[in-house]
Amino acid sequence: MLRLVSLKLGRLYRYVKLAVLGSLAAALVLNTHSLLASLQRNELAERRFLQLNKCPACWGTSWCRKFLNGQLRLESWGRLRLLDFFNVKNVYFARYGEPREGSRRVVLKRLGSAQELADIDAKICRRATGRGRCDLPQALHATEFASLNGDVRLLTPDAVEGWSDLVHCPSQRLLDRLVRRYAETKDSGSFLLRNLKDSERMQLLITLAFNPEPLVLQSFPV
Repeated sequence: MLRLVSLKLGRLYRYVKLAVLGSLAAALVLNTHSLLASLQRNELAERRFLQLNKCPACWGTSWCRKFLNGQLRLESWGRLRLLDFFNVKNVYFARYGEPREGSRRVVLKRLGSAQELADIDAKICRRATGRGRCDLPQALHATEFASLNGDVRLLTPDAVEGWSDLVHCPSQRLLDRLVRRYAETKDSGSFLLRNLKDSERMQLLITLAFNPEPLVLQSFPV
């Protein structure tokens, strides 16, 4: 009896394995054209892949020119969008090149999984319109991220307290440091919030609310 069950399980395992391999082979055949296209083009220079249509509901734009100029290129298998299913953390290995310095390997990471980023977009839309989908750049102006406009001199604790773990109980000294070290502006070095452009100010606040990891790295470099 045990031997019979073992034989049946062995056959079932082989059938499942063959089915999985067959499905993968079929997917490769059906997507051969798109796979070849993915290997040939540089998606890091495409506005769609960079999601520039979301700005200023994004994390910053200081490196956009480098991306669009083709100074960054994904490495080998990272170019295959078919494998994004396994890349839950949105981590990409790439090469970054400067004309006078040559190229070096870098690691790129989105500030959340695909689902987390979709949830962020939905939260912004609901805050602005009450719906889960909307025009993000337009909706952003109807949220608290646009309330701290150019007339506001400083980023104060009462304005952002509780937005994220970083500002669970913030001090004015911490917030001044975050603004002064914010690297997504050409005029970094000032702790005055009003010195930032409207788009830069909103990007700073969005980053602070949803994933302040870049702000921590900028403010407290290793």
